[in-house]
Amino acid sequence: MNRSENIARSQLRIGIFVVVALVLLCLGILLLGEKTKMFISKGKVSLIMTDVAGLKEGAPVWLAGVEIGVVRAIHFEHPEANNNVEIQLEVEKESQKKIGKDSVITIKTRGLMGEKYVDITPSGHLVTVPLTRVYGTNVPKLDDVMQKAATAFDNLNATMEKIVNGKGTMGQMIADPRLYQNLTQLTAEMNTFVATANKGQGTIGKLNRNPEIYEKLVSTLERADRTLADFQNGQGTMNLLIHDRALYDKLLSLADKSRQAADDMHALNVKLLSPQGTIGKLVQDREFYDKGVAAIERADRSMATLEEVMERVKSGQGTAGRLVNERVLYDNLNGAVDDLNSLLKDVREHPKRYFKFSLF
Repeated sequence: MNRSENIARSQLRIGIFVVVALVLLCLGILLLGEKTKMFISKGKVSLIMTDVAGLKEGAPVWLAGVEIGVVRAIHFEHPEANNNVEIQLEVEKESQKKIGKDSVITIKTRGLMGEKYVDITPSGHLVTVPLTRVYGTNVPKLDDVMQKAATAFDNLNATMEKIVNGKGTMGQMIADPRLYQNLTQLTAEMNTFVATANKGQGTIGKLNRNPEIYEKLVSTLERADRTLADFQNGQGTMNLLIHDRALYDKLLSLADKSRQAADDMHALNVKLLSPQGTIGKLVQDREFYDKGVAAIERADRSMATLEEVMERVKSGQGTAGRLVNERVLYDNLNGAVDDLNSLLKDVREHPKRYFKFSLF
């Protein structure tokens, strides 16, 4: 009986140990799955790049700094056609909704050991149909950066060598002693100028030392301020020009009338210069112009003849000249005219002396 009881107890202990071990195993599996996200639904995404920069399988995938998946495989997509490398990513389906065409996907380095990982910037909107194929962006390599830095240092060294040898503008500024001398001279002249100004000499010195100029300037500013105040307070002609609405309306009406007058003058000018009008013919008709020129020439010849006649009259030539210049002939003619007037007067007063009428 004792032996049977011992066997039963041993079997009971073994059973309890196995049950406890199974419970612990289940708890470990649950905890490990929770940590490694074994029970979260995941999807596959193919990332296409031309350079993986040393990325390895099992590397993490980050979305906005949050780990959402892992790299499962890396291989050339079509080695016979191109050099594109396909990176198969396994990511959470919920996070896959934030991977869109506007997402930037790069391979970055984490930590001092240089661990590579896939970094994804989230899309600006949720993707209704998750993408299964995306394209990454290559980042500059350290070797490229170092090469560019070496090139920059070489260029800097060449520039410094030119400067030291006195070449270029900077080299001349450093190596040319005349620049130093000019700067020294300029500094001395500036010191002399400042000393002169401090002593009150010259225009700047008087402006600095003489309070009268300052007072005049202040007085001028005060008068200007009072003038502006008068403008704002509605005093004076200028303020009326600025603020009087009636005057503005009158000026606007005058401007409209002036514009209308200008239009009328333009229309009148068109009519005057029209070939159908008299002035238009005077301006544009060549035949009329020629006739006018001919008439002017004839008038000029007539005036010349008249001047010649008048010259003869003045010199006493001809009958008219003698009438003008000889006093006796003038007196005789004047007496004859008086006698003729007397005769006509007597005829009117005594017609019977000169005219006799008889019917039979």
